[in-house]
Amino acid sequence: MIRVVYTVDAPFLGGAEHYVARLATGLDRLRFSPAVVMRSNDVDDSLLAWAAELESSGIPVTRVRMRLPFRPGDAVPIYRALAAIEPDVVHVNMPGPYSAQMGLLAPLARLAGARVVITEHLPMVPRLWKRDLVKRLAVGFVDAAVTMTRANAELMVNRQGFPRRRVRVVENGVRAAFGTREGDSNARADLGLEAGTVAFVFVGNLIEHKGLRRVIEALSSLATGWRLVVVGTGPEAGPARALVSRLGVGERVVFLGRCSAEHVERVVAACDVLVLPSAVEGLPYVILEAMACAKPVVSSRVFGIPEAVIEGETGLLVSPDDVAGLAAALHTLAGDPALRARMGRAGRARFEERFTLERQLRVMSALYRELVTGEPGGVGS
Repeated sequence: MIRVVYTVDAPFLGGAEHYVARLATGLDRLRFSPAVVMRSNDVDDSLLAWAAELESSGIPVTRVRMRLPFRPGDAVPIYRALAAIEPDVVHVNMPGPYSAQMGLLAPLARLAGARVVITEHLPMVPRLWKRDLVKRLAVGFVDAAVTMTRANAELMVNRQGFPRRRVRVVENGVRAAFGTREGDSNARADLGLEAGTVAFVFVGNLIEHKGLRRVIEALSSLATGWRLVVVGTGPEAGPARALVSRLGVGERVVFLGRCSAEHVERVVAACDVLVLPSAVEGLPYVILEAMACAKPVVSSRVFGIPEAVIEGETGLLVSPDDVAGLAAALHTLAGDPALRARMGRAGRARFEERFTLERQLRVMSALYRELVTGEPGGVGS
């Protein structure tokens, strides 16, 4: 039995936390014993609910203050929390190069006797040199550095100093059955979508770099016959609602707020096109979910997104700040149902080949075994 501990220091729920949950709950319990060590300070309700769901799945969750490097004394309880589990592997989640705390968890994990895996989600975010320096010092304690795209891998080698031989590309995954349930005839009606209406859906934390206001601006130039369904919460909710009112498209935009995973699946499956013109992304789960639902994707030509969305085949890509280009892409798909269907089918096929959770779990399980037993895993790239 290989004991794997996942560490999480985020104060709110995001893609990195979904990543941890999917790995921890998906591991074969006959071979692996997963646990989570998370921060207890300054966390919001969404993260508390996330932790409660993990515990209901039988995964132990230990809460401890994580304020490194500003509170060096926190290293002691963090180390004790890790050591008490006697882990074989500690899998550290690093949101980006600004995270000195997560970098310092690597040597603490090694001190607890574990092999150390890190997952780098956003190596492209602007660097804060002091924290980046601390993180670079931790590189020597890392046995394997995982990321989800080749674009990320190059940044980790060239900007962060990870040896190329330790970097593994393991794509994010969504369960293969996602989006394949029998259609719910009420789903579109529940969203107020009439027959013939083209429904665009935006899913994500409502923060500026995700580009929700650019979506609203782009859609406002289209003729009638469209709706936008927005799933998520965050500081951009107010400005986005104000823009909707100013542009006079309030009757066409629906704000659903935060939704459960099951509700998100139902909403994406009911809509026609996913749109996410984000300026900063690793490999967003919602893009993979849209592909699983056989929906075309309109997104940004940045970082790892073109590794998932094939231009002209499974979706359309634009520059994140190009509102006119975004409007043109949305107009193209709005007016061509045959193109939407063709891209959706191609997206589903690509999803099945590269982006299922089952594939991701096989690769990560092989990596854990390789590190603990020395058994060659042949994982990643």
